[in-house]
Amino acid sequence: MNKAVLKVSVTSLAKSFDRQPVLRDVNLQVYAGEVVVILGPSGSGKTTLLRSLNFLEQPDSGDIEVCGHHIRVQQGKALSRAEKHEITHLRQKTAMVFQSFNLFPHKSALENVTEGLISVRKLHKDQANQRGHALLKQVGLAEKADSYPAKLSGGQKQRVAIARGLAMDPEVIFFDEPTSALDPELRDEVLTVMRDLAKAGMTMIVVTHELRFAREVADRVIFMEGGVVIANEEPEMY
Repeated sequence: MNKAVLKVSVTSLAKSFDRQPVLRDVNLQVYAGEVVVILGPSGSGKTTLLRSLNFLEQPDSGDIEVCGHHIRVQQGKALSRAEKHEITHLRQKTAMVFQSFNLFPHKSALENVTEGLISVRKLHKDQANQRGHALLKQVGLAEKADSYPAKLSGGQKQRVAIARGLAMDPEVIFFDEPTSALDPELRDEVLTVMRDLAKAGMTMIVVTHELRFAREVADRVIFMEGGVVIANEEPEMY
């Protein structure tokens, strides 16, 4: 962990749905190489916070800076073209791994991994495939390159989703309850990949209920309740 390099900074973040506050004055800082786990009961604002960091949800107000890209959201004020441009660049430096995998069902595991490399990074298909095969090997799925999602287990789908995120060389990866849709025996294969990423120095923010993972891997644990960060502690506290 490099305390000199701030990767994510959140100041006074607020978000409501139908006038019901979901995030209230949230403040958070995450440094390069740090693994931060966010815990809390259902409805505490964990996922909304994570989705706000790359503007899958637009907060109502507050300051967000991710990988050097800063956006200040002011209540009732539309985002400017420059701010939307910053969000585009912010997303290019981050990856999001969802609870529900979000794979393309009509594409193979390899094609899911290489889609962004070809369509966004404009890599030649041969280069993209070479990178894709290497990433599938990294997550233990080298033999599944030609398999379609319908033929993969939940754990395998999630590992493909992680490989897809890694393909874009993100500086930060956001994980939104990546194991909650999996049977217990499939969770460990996904958590093992995440542990390996942590050991390699990847900056990660993880919303999860996996207390063992938090204790073993996290540098800090954030506990949320009622849209508020009520604790920011060393993992031994949990």
